[in-house]
Amino acid sequence: MFPVPLGEAASWDLAAIEGSARVAATEAAAGGVHWTFAPMVDICRDARWGRIMEGAGEDPYLGAMIAAARVRGFQGQDLGAIDTIAACAKHYAAYGFAEAGRDYNTVDLSEQTLRNVSCRVPGRRRRGVATFMNSFNEIGGVPSTGNVHLLRDILKGEWGFEGFVVSDWGSIGEMVKHGTAQDLAAAAQIALAAGNDMDMESRAYIGQLAQLVQSAGWM
Repeated sequence: MFPVPLGEAASWDLAAIEGSARVAATEAAAGGVHWTFAPMVDICRDARWGRIMEGAGEDPYLGAMIAAARVRGFQGQDLGAIDTIAACAKHYAAYGFAEAGRDYNTVDLSEQTLRNVSCRVPGRRRRGVATFMNSFNEIGGVPSTGNVHLLRDILKGEWGFEGFVVSDWGSIGEMVKHGTAQDLAAAAQIALAAGNDMDMESRAYIGQLAQLVQSAGWM
């Protein structure tokens, strides 16, 4: 048993934090698990947010160091080893900046804050992490799941991330509720074009992509 992530972060003990992730990876891999939805690297400065205990606090530098330690613990030196699991940096981006601390709420922040506070954690410590998970929230009115600027321009472009991006739970389908997509097929097309590689739970890709490709005359 280990403290919650925020409790571990309060120790400032990077070796111990990496060690706890190493133990978790060893036990998970022994049980047949190959991938974990961790670490959560959201920077949060509103204690009302219900998921604040999953992160490392309010400081981008400490958050970056802890994120890197957790990734090393989960993935080890060789991700092909039998006692390692793939890590997933989440939630991309600015999930911890939801207005009024309300989960899933909108986020409205400047490009400067996005890059130097919210995205500094995955941006500075991205190398080596196998996967990213996008976030539920919108930024400036654009849901992260369908945000070309976040996924194509920054993550896969400027940062050169070569792993894959998974949607958060149902976030492709929720673009319909955001008013960004007319229906699930449109949501699937927007998410894929933006750079979201894997659909978690919405069943948008498995149910819609073949038809979208056919309608575009690609097969």
